[in-house]
Amino acid sequence: MIKKFLPAIVAHVSATLSELLLMASSAWLIASAALHPPLSALSVGITLVRTAGIARAVLRYADRFVSHKIIFKLFDDLRGEIFLRAAKIFPLKSGRSHEGELLHSLTVSADLLKDFLPRVVLPLSTASLVTGLLTCFLFAPLNFFALMLPALLLANVLLAALIEVKQADDSDYRGKILDFNDGRDELKIFGTTPAIKSLDAAATDFGAESFKLTARQINFDTAFRILNVAGFFFMLLKLAAVVDTIALTVWTLIFLATLELFAQIQPAIRTLKKIRAVELDEQILPPAQVVATDKAVELRNVTFGYGDEKIFRDFSLTIERGERVAIVGESGAGKTTLLYLLMKLFPPDEGTVALGGTIAASTFTNVIFAASIRENFRMLHGDIADEKILAALKLCGLDDFDVDAPLGEDGANLSGGERNRLQAALAVATDADILILDEPTAGLDRRRADNLIANLIDATKNRTLIVITHDSNYFSEMGRVELVH
Repeated sequence: MIKKFLPAIVAHVSATLSELLLMASSAWLIASAALHPPLSALSVGITLVRTAGIARAVLRYADRFVSHKIIFKLFDDLRGEIFLRAAKIFPLKSGRSHEGELLHSLTVSADLLKDFLPRVVLPLSTASLVTGLLTCFLFAPLNFFALMLPALLLANVLLAALIEVKQADDSDYRGKILDFNDGRDELKIFGTTPAIKSLDAAATDFGAESFKLTARQINFDTAFRILNVAGFFFMLLKLAAVVDTIALTVWTLIFLATLELFAQIQPAIRTLKKIRAVELDEQILPPAQVVATDKAVELRNVTFGYGDEKIFRDFSLTIERGERVAIVGESGAGKTTLLYLLMKLFPPDEGTVALGGTIAASTFTNVIFAASIRENFRMLHGDIADEKILAALKLCGLDDFDVDAPLGEDGANLSGGERNRLQAALAVATDADILILDEPTAGLDRRRADNLIANLIDATKNRTLIVITHDSNYFSEMGRVELVH
């Protein structure tokens, strides 16, 4: 990391030193010119001012170019890594709203880490190097009083590290906004007044806390500024006793520029504290690992739950290749959770999930893309042939649909039954060894439901078929019924 930052540090320190040189040479030139010397005596100073001015412009540009190039490269790498990791751990057991909170936290953290170079490394390294250089020059006139400058720098760093300035906690406010969004349909029916009052109260509390903490931070920054001004003024008093007016003018302008460097120390330490505090939610699960087996499906002593509530305890299940199994049970028994475990969406808390081949599934919670039916198939199955699309639609009773008509956001143009049949068709269109369908007959009348089940059984003769269902009418058509409770 230091090697990556080194060019930016060199460019930033060089630009700062060129600015100090410009101010010092300008001060010397102005103070010397006030004495009305011959113009030839000022020629060196004039040349130095011009050189320093050009160097400052060039080095400032180099500083911006090098720093920004490094920052954007690191930021791109960081965002890519964050989204790759998020893709591995999603979905979270705690639900989609928490996924949004986590993604928000991750992106905010990426923005914060992006600031590590410009707001932490460069200010602290530049202030330290400039302080060391000025201390060396001050030793001649001030002797050991020159050590006040590094002592002042150290005091700024230590005090900024010890003083804790918290940020306003917006979790309650954000939580109420999420609740408001999730329940917007119910609120529209029953009235939004109570919810808006609650949201306003949370916003008021957050605003008041934020204002209080911001005022406190401003007070601390002012106290640091007073401390620094007092320190530099004391050194100027010492210099006034041992140097001439021209040198004192030069040092005065140099100290004013150095004061601005010291003013960046407190924000740099605060940013560093925020970066050090960045951590992922402890509830994030590692990505699920599914091992191989010579069976179609094999769950061995699986324990799994959402929070403290366990859905499965020491649960085992074996399904042979080519079997047709109906998974039944009461609502909340864990039928859909079983599908999530098999699809590697969640890892088991304990035990092993083993699969003997590829798997495809449809659930009533699957998202339908807003594009056409054809594009939905191609979104999931790449360059699937139209013949295969039409065959899957016909099998699920959707052969009279226009495959190029847009379906609307999340399939808004489809009825509940049409949506379920399209999800089944999308799953059937794969060449997966294991096919799992979650409530495929929900929302269908008896005739369409009978045709769908018969077609699915006939079309999956060489594959393992698992149907999660409440409908007891089809138990006899499946080779086996497995109760989940």
